[in-house]
Amino acid sequence: MLEESTTINLEKQIQVGKPKVLEGHIDYVNSVFAKDNLIISGSWDNTIRIWDINSGECLKTLEGHTNWVNSVFVKDNLIISGSDDTTIKIWDINSCVCLKTLEGHINWVRSVFAKDNLIISGSLDRTIRIWNINTGECINILEGHTHWVNSVFVKDNLIISGSHDNTIRIWDIDSGSCLKLLKGHRDFVRSVFAKDNLIISGSDDNTIRIWDINSGEYFKTLEGHTGWVNSVFVKDNLIISGSSDNTIRIWDIDSGLCLKTLEGHTKLVISVFVKDNLIISGSADNIIRITPISLLPRELWLFQLTMNSYNLAHHLEREIRDYFCAR
Repeated sequence: MLEESTTINLEKQIQVGKPKVLEGHIDYVNSVFAKDNLIISGSWDNTIRIWDINSGECLKTLEGHTNWVNSVFVKDNLIISGSDDTTIKIWDINSCVCLKTLEGHINWVRSVFAKDNLIISGSLDRTIRIWNINTGECINILEGHTHWVNSVFVKDNLIISGSHDNTIRIWDIDSGSCLKLLKGHRDFVRSVFAKDNLIISGSDDNTIRIWDINSGEYFKTLEGHTGWVNSVFVKDNLIISGSSDNTIRIWDIDSGLCLKTLEGHTKLVISVFVKDNLIISGSADNIIRITPISLLPRELWLFQLTMNSYNLAHHLEREIRDYFCAR
């Protein structure tokens, strides 16, 4: 039998504080975003809410969309929202006034992202649109996906998109040309995120994949969720994922190890966002949860893992030797 000292409990490497629960939406919370001391949320109740991150108080409710709000993003003092009403709206975060409504998509808008003076949107019409944030003009339409575009992300001059066609595409933001087609997931790609030279993707095949942004090759698959991976976010060397199995998982990006599984939502987790040491999650239970975490120094738990692996190998070697000597 293995001694207790030969194993390491990775769950103990992350300490979890008492979560804060934000209630107010009356339908699924599809998207969460945090900036400064504010949380912005979009919901199937057709509204956007602005919350105080410290008190959990709802400061304002933005009404204007006529269907589900699927995605929210904050750029400077602007909130950008994408909706099933096929539009994108730009709001002033202070006055909460809708400044512009962008029309052009012919199906639901599933994802929005803003960088510099551009808005990037992905839609069920299978296209990605690039808009001028100041004029509201659509300046390019990217076509190539053969099914819904579920997620868009911008890294430098690259647009990364995840689709219901099970693929990820990398596009040049200036020319609009598709540079790479990434294949590997066995089901719909729900969420994409990019950091440094990596792309992280979550899929309905219940896995997270890590890809090299330059070669387009995937080199790691993270398994553990028992439901669709609806949202992925990267903070430092951690991947945070939200799933239809109602949980959030925290992974080490280098080793691929799952360090912690967070429970609390009673229905599928649709969106995750990290600000400082807070994990913010939106769910089909209509709730937003703010969960504070603290991580032991990575060098410490990796050292513990290495030492315990060494002890395990030494223990097994001794047991095998004793077995054959007894024969």
